[in-house]
Amino acid sequence: MGKFGIVLIGIFILFLSGCKTSKEYYTKKGTLKNIADYKLINATTDYYIAYNSVFYKRFKAKYEDASNSLSFTGNLYIQKDSSIIISVLKGIELYRVRLTKESVEILDKKKKTYTYGDYKLLWDKFLVELDYHTLQSILTNELFVYPINSDQKLIKRYKHEVGKDDYQLQSLKKGRFERKYRKEKTTNIIYHQFSIMPDVFKISKVNIKDFDVNSELNISYDNFIDINEKLYPSMINIEGNRGSDKFLINLRFEHIDIDGDNSLGFKFSDKYKKVDFNNEN
Repeated sequence: MGKFGIVLIGIFILFLSGCKTSKEYYTKKGTLKNIADYKLINATTDYYIAYNSVFYKRFKAKYEDASNSLSFTGNLYIQKDSSIIISVLKGIELYRVRLTKESVEILDKKKKTYTYGDYKLLWDKFLVELDYHTLQSILTNELFVYPINSDQKLIKRYKHEVGKDDYQLQSLKKGRFERKYRKEKTTNIIYHQFSIMPDVFKISKVNIKDFDVNSELNISYDNFIDINEKLYPSMINIEGNRGSDKFLINLRFEHIDIDGDNSLGFKFSDKYKKVDFNNEN
C-alpha cells in the first residue's frame, strides 16, 4: 500500500470518531410502536446533538484489510457545514488534514508536502461514494441520503418497517427491493437502510448496498453515552467490501467538546512542496 493509501485510511478512521469519557452506556432496547414514516424521521432529527463546532480529543482506532493492520490516535475538529480538520498522531503529529465541501487537503509534516484534490480518491479507497455532507453525518450520527448526488430532502421519501428490536428506515421497502432485484433481475439498485432505536431514536446501524458495482458498507454504533441529555455513540464499527476487496475499522472514543474553546487550524509554510492528488503515485 502506498503512502496516500495509508493516509486515506487514517482519514476515514478519523472521520468516524468522537465522544465523552463515560462507562455508563445506554443498553435499554425500548418499545416499538406503530408510527408514521414522517414521525420517525422527525423524531430522529429531533434527537440530534445540537452543535456549531465539535472537538474530538485523543481517540483510538484500528484498521484491517487483507494485507494491513494499522493503529491510529488523533484529534478532530468540525466547524459545522464548513470544514473538518484532523490531526493524525503516532507519538508525534504525522499528518494534518482539512476537508471542505469542495476539496481534500493533506499536510505531511515529516516530508513537508501539501497534497490536494477532490473526493474521488476517497471513493476509490473506501468502496462507496463519499462527500463532505455524508462524512459529517456519519460522524455525528445523523441521517443522510445515498447516493451522494441526491437531494438531502429526499430522506422524506424513505419508508420504514418495524424490525425485532428497532425501526428500519430504508430507501426501498423490502418487498419492492426483492421484486426488482430477485424477480425483475434489476441490477442498478442502491439499497440504503438505517436501523433506529425506539424511544431514544438514535441510529444504531447503517447499511448501503450498491448492486451495480457489487459493493456494501455496514456501519454500527454502540456504547451510547449521555451528552447534553441526548445519546451519542462511543464506539463505531465499519465493514466495507466491493467484490473481493474488504476492510474493517474499529473505533473507540475518549472525549468530546461541544461548542467549546478547543479547535484545530490548518496552516503551513511556503516551503511545503505542493502535490496534486491525481498525479501522486
